[in-house]
Amino acid sequence: MRWYAFKVFYNKVFELDKEIRREKFETYFPIVKSYKLVEDKPKLLQKPAISSLIFVRCDETAIMALQQKLSGKAMLYTHVTDGVRLPSPIDEEEMRIFKLVTSVEDERLQYLDVGSVNYKEGQKVRVLDGPYMGCSGFIKRIKGNRRLLVAVEGLALVATSYIPSEFLEKI
Repeated sequence: MRWYAFKVFYNKVFELDKEIRREKFETYFPIVKSYKLVEDKPKLLQKPAISSLIFVRCDETAIMALQQKLSGKAMLYTHVTDGVRLPSPIDEEEMRIFKLVTSVEDERLQYLDVGSVNYKEGQKVRVLDGPYMGCSGFIKRIKGNRRLLVAVEGLALVATSYIPSEFLEKI
């Protein structure tokens, strides 16, 4: 079992998620929550943090079948090896850390364009305390604050809120 990613067309992540879960596969996509007053009562609003991305956990045979079933709704991220297009699996540890960071309810999380930040120039660190304890990534200053950048290579990049230096350990 590995994680794979789909590019979702027409911002239909919630609908695609239901369809994939009916096939009994595990899915994940980060959600941004907000509240809106409706008739003087707060109403919870949820939207995908990255409107065109969903992760699916299954084996390679199942992901190929799912790719066929979702044709026209989503596109599987792939790579070419020896002239053959193959699904691109996501490293389990990379996905675990991405899920951990994006599941923390922190309105200061910032989702960035993968190409917009050269995050590998920063110091690689592990977080020792706080809501992101156990995560690792690269340190980058964004708007003057030291932030932890966590990536799913080539697909998604998220910056945490400020993390005090005493919570960080160099790797």
